[in-house]
Amino acid sequence: MTSVKAWPLLLLPFSLVSMGKAECPFPVLSGTVVLSSASILKNSFSDNSEAFVECAKGYTRDKGPTSISCVNGVWSPVELICKKIDCGQPKLLPHMTYSIPDGTLFGAYIQPKCETGYDLEGSNYRQCLVTGWSGKAECILTECEYPDPIENGKMVAPRQPVFNDVITYSCDDNYTLVGNSSITCGEYGEYSSPRPKCIAIECSVPEVRFGNRTEGNPPFFYKSEATFECWPGYSMKGLATSVCEKSGWSALPVCDEVIITPTKASTTTNIATTTDMTTASTRSHGGLGAKLFIITPTKSSTTTNKATTDMTTASTRSHGKDSSPAFLQVSHELLLWLCCNGYLIVFYCRRTWSQPVCRCLNSWYNRCLCRCLNSWYNHCL
Repeated sequence: MTSVKAWPLLLLPFSLVSMGKAECPFPVLSGTVVLSSASILKNSFSDNSEAFVECAKGYTRDKGPTSISCVNGVWSPVELICKKIDCGQPKLLPHMTYSIPDGTLFGAYIQPKCETGYDLEGSNYRQCLVTGWSGKAECILTECEYPDPIENGKMVAPRQPVFNDVITYSCDDNYTLVGNSSITCGEYGEYSSPRPKCIAIECSVPEVRFGNRTEGNPPFFYKSEATFECWPGYSMKGLATSVCEKSGWSALPVCDEVIITPTKASTTTNIATTTDMTTASTRSHGGLGAKLFIITPTKSSTTTNKATTDMTTASTRSHGKDSSPAFLQVSHELLLWLCCNGYLIVFYCRRTWSQPVCRCLNSWYNRCLCRCLNSWYNHCL
């Protein structure tokens, strides 16, 4: 009986020892340090046990131990120091730069940028993660679509136009280029200007009043030329040659009538020689270098030298009872006809004799014009 009662007394010292070893509560951590995956699964932490700690996501160990100890129900201080992961400068690829506004630590964003004429392919933004920079990016040369050919023209272009490539255009004969003769592939994959066009330029048949066209025949396409001369008795103002431009003909010449001042009749005609007559009585005609001879007929002559007598004798034609006219062929191109007692008809010959140009040397213009023209039709041929 005595031995049985002794058992509780023997167990009492062991119980007192066990009650002195208290457990630690579940560790509560904050900041950049967390329990490891192994320690976080434990349900209890006995005295003198350890719990393992590590840096939170996005952080890495800087210094300090990675464990804490349970001593008499209290955890030892956490001495692990963690710092943010630094992804460092991103790797630079050809024709690429980076905008880094917030640094290169965990969570920061950077933006890749390409040089002018290159397109970004991949991520527009990259973020610093535990494993490094997210995504990928590269810069590729900008391409433009192959341009369509133009009608009535030619195009010279590379097989695949890229940034700064130039495409040139030219037109077929009788067509003019409207627009730029070349276009350039731009930095955004678009051309610097629209394609030009080749347009047929054709001008209408030009006409000059009181003048004839001597050179140039229709059709008149772009840059064609037409040259003119004035009728006898008319003087040219402006250039004799006009050019067919995009907007039509350049300035056409103008043929103005040459005004002949009548001379006073003389009772004596004294012309020493033909040379003297042309020197004293010539006017520029039509801008062609021809000479207009002005002869004043007389009613009668009491004195006529031999040179004049020979000239008029050889050239006199009768045309009725109205007057005694004469025609004088000064050269193979110029014929003067005197009629109506004071009218002068001028014939100018190129291939055939021209229509007459009457000049009234007195005041009988309306009365004598018809007679003057009739005289020409009856006697000049």
